[in-house]
This record gives sequence, C-alpha cells and structure tokens, in this order.
Amino acid sequence: PDLSIIDAREKFKKFIQFVSEFSVEEWIAVEEEKIKQAELEKEKNLCFVDSNVLENLRDTALFYPCSGNDLMTPIRLFSPYVTDFWFVDRGYFSLGHQDTKHYGFDLPASKHKPLLEDNADYELIGNPVIIGSENFPRKKDIEPCILTETYLHIPSQRTIRIHKRRGYGFSAFRKEIKTMGVFFYRGDSCGEGGSGNLWLSDKEHVHEICEKLINKGLMVLDGSDGAYYHKKPYGEYCGFWKWKGEKFTNSSEIKSVCGDFTDKKGNKFTCVGYAGIRYGNTLMWQLSKASLLAL
Repeated sequence: PDLSIIDAREKFKKFIQFVSEFSVEEWIAVEEEKIKQAELEKEKNLCFVDSNVLENLRDTALFYPCSGNDLMTPIRLFSPYVTDFWFVDRGYFSLGHQDTKHYGFDLPASKHKPLLEDNADYELIGNPVIIGSENFPRKKDIEPCILTETYLHIPSQRTIRIHKRRGYGFSAFRKEIKTMGVFFYRGDSCGEGGSGNLWLSDKEHVHEICEKLINKGLMVLDGSDGAYYHKKPYGEYCGFWKWKGEKFTNSSEIKSVCGDFTDKKGNKFTCVGYAGIRYGNTLMWQLSKASLLAL
C-alpha cells in the first residue's frame, strides 16, 4: 500500500535491467543488502533501550522462531546480557530449501562457517557442536538438528552460546525453552517463505509465551505474524500491531506514542525500547506479570 504505481514500475524496470546481467538470486541478494543497510541506518538514529531494562535479562535465554537470516540484530543488542540465543527455522540445514537457500543457511550444519568469525567483538571458543542429522530429505517430517557455537563477547567478557535449530517453532519452544528473558519475533507471515504459525494472533500462544518469560522480560516484535489485517486493530493484544507503520522520528516520540496496555489476565505490557525496522517498527514490550503486580 505504501508503494505507488510509478515507483513500482521504476523498481520493475531496474529489476529487468539487473537480471539481464545477473541471476535472480544475485538480484535478491542485492535487494536484501539494501534492506539491511536501511535497517542499520534507522537503528543508528532510533534504537534505544534503558540499561535497567537490560539488566533484568542477565544470564537468560532469547528465543526467535522463524528467524531466517535475521540473527545479527538480536545478537548485537543482547550479547552483554543474554547467555543463550535460540534461532529456529524449518529451512536450516535443508539443502535447497526455498526459505534459506538464498543466504546459505540451507547447507548441512557442518558446512556453515562460524556466524561471527568476521566480527572483532567475538572470539570463537572451541569447535561448533552439532546434534542431529546435518541434512534431511525435505519430503519427510522435519528432524531436529542443532548447531551450537560458543563465543567470548569481548566487550563484556561474557561467554555466549548461539544455537541454530532446524525444526518447527512451537515444538522447539516447548522442548528447548524452560524460561527466557527475550521473545524475539519479526518478519513472519502466511505467505511464501512464512511459517503461518501466527504466534501472536492466538491468545493461547501469547499466554504460553508469557508463562515462560521472566517478569520484566521482553517481547521484541515488528507486528508481523500473518494474522488477518482486519482483526489486528481489535482484541486485547492489538497493541502489538498498532504502531507497526507509524513514522517515528525520535526515541522520545516512540515513548510518548506507544502507550501501555493490559491483557485480560492482568499482565501489563510497556514499550521500553526500539530495535529498528523489519516489516514494521520493532518495538520492545516489557512484561509485568499480573501475579507480581499486586505485590
């Protein structure tokens, strides 16, 4: 809806010019790089989260279902505090998978180069550990596989573990996560390449997330989950989508516009930060659990 016909035609013209010289995969890679750079630029200007909010997350886990290649932002934001990063996608370690082949995460687990080997803030400790089959026939049900890399985060002198897990988000959440400090979720949909899991549109799923989040834990969301658009302005969790397309100019504006809201269980959600833009504004919602609010 934000793209005019004139702009769409111009994009299509550039696309035709590009693919006359390069492959579609190369064009996709260039476009993804543009998106990444635009995201980084906006993060420089708008990203914020109070230090006291982050202190609550020390030595906890972060869980990100349907994560694709969107790994660096959560790692960069939370490395000084979170210990275990769980990135889950059905397309990991599945050769030729349409969701991951464009950036190489479809390769067998042993063929993945260390994720942070080119980042001076991290030092790989030991060898990566692989649990499960490195690849699987895509016509079968998904067999879980976990690739774990351990790093020293040099600025904070903390040891962190990064887990990439092939599998379904809900089963991974129920099997691997007992408690967590951050639920990170963005860029998902019911369309091609999306999971169709609708983590946020079913209140029972939201309740399940809240049960495993620590008190004062964070839900970091860009409002993407594939729910029918006409349903998003309504219901107790509409705040997760309400400001998805808002054009913010500074952090003070974000704090003043994105108000608190409370669900029917009495859990309170407060906007305490901003983590850039993916398919909408990525807001950080701090959970204050109903059972503790009265204390």
